[in-house]
Order: sequence, then structure tokens, then C-alpha cells
Amino acid sequence: MSNLKVRLPSMFDLSEIDVSRDLIEKKIDIEIETQEFFEYVNSKINVDRIGEVVFAVKNGDFILLVRQDEYPQGLYRVPSGGIGIGEKVVDALKREVKEELGIDVQKFSLIGVIEYNLCYKHKSYKFFSFVFLIDDYKKDSFAETDGEISEVLPVEVPRIKDYCDIIEQQSGFWKDWARLRYHSTYLVYEYLTQKRIK
Repeated sequence: MSNLKVRLPSMFDLSEIDVSRDLIEKKIDIEIETQEFFEYVNSKINVDRIGEVVFAVKNGDFILLVRQDEYPQGLYRVPSGGIGIGEKVVDALKREVKEELGIDVQKFSLIGVIEYNLCYKHKSYKFFSFVFLIDDYKKDSFAETDGEISEVLPVEVPRIKDYCDIIEQQSGFWKDWARLRYHSTYLVYEYLTQKRIK
């Protein structure tokens, strides 16, 4: 992992992870506009999470996008979950995929790393997203999901861009949320398009 352009804090252990040769790395600055979203970020980062795993689950020719009940109409994204303080990235991935989708990961690779600099007035936070492609998995019929996801939508790769456009069109609190969430979903589209994965 020494060839990463993004400088990761030592708390992130990627030693057990298969990293794509076509890994996409991004550094993104986001100026938060609403106090409501800043308070949401303030209640999460370094409180119960130090970063997040984003998981693009491949199902044949489709990638699974999700929505939650509180999302604006038509809004779907690639699912994600927090990396707990002291938790390995790979452990967070396996735990979150099971909690969110009720599946056991069999084969996966890291396809993207995003370093965010989130700013609001005079405060700023660093936040990291580790984006994975899950190629193989099995359904765990006995797994209890956390109930956050209200709908799972299989989407063909070219259509992921349409859902990125919907994310980008949000306003208010959801505009701030969307400016954070857009990049990981778009990275999945970008990676799969450039790789021509069928």
C-alpha cells in the first residue's frame, strides 16, 4: 500500500485487502453550507466512526443501489457504513455488508480511496471513504439486518450515472449530504465504466 497517493493515517490497516491495479484515488474539499448537516457530521466523525466502507455489490450485470425511507424521492446510492474506532477496514466491510444487506462477502477488492476535507466556518474534518467492489457473496438467510435500508435496486452500470445526477440535484440539508455521497457512487460508475466490467 506504499504506492498510495492519498496519505492514510496509520489507524487504517489495509494489509489484508486485495487492491485493484486500477485503484482510483481522490482528494475532495467540501464546504458545508448548513449548520444542520455540520452538526450531523460533528456527531459522527471521530465519535463513532473514523471513516467509512462503501460497497458496490455486483449481481450479474447489475450493481445494487439502496435507499432509506427518509431520502428524497428517487434518491438511491451505493451503500456504505462506518468504520468504528479501533476497527480494521476489512472487518468493518464484512460487518457492514452483513448488517445492511444480510450477505456474507466471499470475494472483494478495493477500487477507490477518497480523502475528504469537510469544512464549516472555522472547523474542518478529514474523512476517508474506502470503496469496494464485491464480486462474490452468499445470502445469509438468518442474518438480521439493521433495518436502515428500505429498498435495494439492481441497476445496470451505465444507469448508475443517472442516479448520480439525481444525487447532485438535491438542495438544503440534502445538498450537503449529496455533495458527500455523490463522489463514492460516481467513483463506482467511473471504475466500472473504465474497466468495462460486464
